[in-house]
Amino acid sequence: MIKIIAKNDYGEKETFEKWNGKFYDETDLDQIISVESDTVVYRPDSTLDGEGVPIAYVVTDAFENDHMRDVLYGIQESSVMRANCAGPIDAKEMEKKGLIEGEHYKLRTPNSYYVKTKGGKWGMIAYANEIDSVMIGAKRGRFTGKINISNPDKWELLDDLCIDVEKAFGKVAPEIYQRQRRYAEEAIAPEHRHGMVTTLSANRYSAMQSTAMAVHSDGKDVEYTTMSCHRQGVYTGAYLSFPRWGIGIDLPDNSVCIADSKSLHCVTPIHGPGQRFTTVCYTDRSCATQGNMGKSERLIGRFAKNEVGSLEEFI
Repeated sequence: MIKIIAKNDYGEKETFEKWNGKFYDETDLDQIISVESDTVVYRPDSTLDGEGVPIAYVVTDAFENDHMRDVLYGIQESSVMRANCAGPIDAKEMEKKGLIEGEHYKLRTPNSYYVKTKGGKWGMIAYANEIDSVMIGAKRGRFTGKINISNPDKWELLDDLCIDVEKAFGKVAPEIYQRQRRYAEEAIAPEHRHGMVTTLSANRYSAMQSTAMAVHSDGKDVEYTTMSCHRQGVYTGAYLSFPRWGIGIDLPDNSVCIADSKSLHCVTPIHGPGQRFTTVCYTDRSCATQGNMGKSERLIGRFAKNEVGSLEEFI
C-alpha cells in the first residue's frame, strides 16, 4: 500500500470558519494525490510506519463486476434539500429564475432560503441550490421519529455495492471496520441496513449540472464512511478534498475511498465532457433502535397523538 503524509494542518476551527458551506477550488489545494494503487493518506504528524491518524484510504479495483455501474448511471434524481453541501445562494442565479430576494424568497442561511407562499407568507420549508444527488435507504423522520426506507427499489438494487464497499473497508482498515460493523449489528435492526450500511447518497458530477460539492461535514455518520467512484468519459478535477489538510484526491474509476466524513470535505469543480458518479455509503447513528445506544421509533408530536386514538374510537 502506498503511504502519503499530508504536508499541512490548517486547524479544524480555522478551516470551518473559512470554508464551511463554501465552494473550494483546486487552486486552494497544496497537494493533489493521483491514486493508481491502494493508498493511505495520513495526517501531517504521522510517520510512514503507520504511527498516526489516517485521513483517507483508497482501494483500487474494488468491484468484482461492472453491473453496479449501469444502476448508478440510471439514477437521475436531484435534490434541493442538501443545503450543507450545495453551496451559497447566488442572488444573480436566482434572478435568472425570476426570483428576487425579499420579494420572492428570503435567506434562512447563506446556503438556504424560504419562498413566499401564494398567501403572501413565508413558507416553513427551507430550500437549497439544486444538485444531482439522491438519498437511498434508511432515515429517521425528523418530525415523526419513525425510520423509513427511501427509494426502496434502488435500495434493493444497491445491495451488492454495499457488500463490495464493506470488503474494501475491511481490507485496509480491519480494526475500524470490525468495530463499526459490530456497532451496526448491535444497535441497528437488520431491516434498516445492508450489512452495516444504513444509507446511501448517490451523486452525479458533470460540467452541465452539478459541477462541485461545497465544504461540509456529516455529523450523524458512525466513524468512517465509504464512497465508491465510477468514472464515465474523460474529465479533470472533481477531487475529493479535505481543506484542513490542503489535500485533494483524484479517485480512479472503480475505486472506494474510506474516510472520516465528520472531517470537513468537499469536491472541487469538474472539467470536461465526462461524468463522475459516487455513492456514499454510511452508517447513520440516528437509525439505531436497539440496545443501550438505540432510540425507539416511538412517534412524536401530532403523529403520536394520532396513533393513540380517542375514547370514542376505543368504545
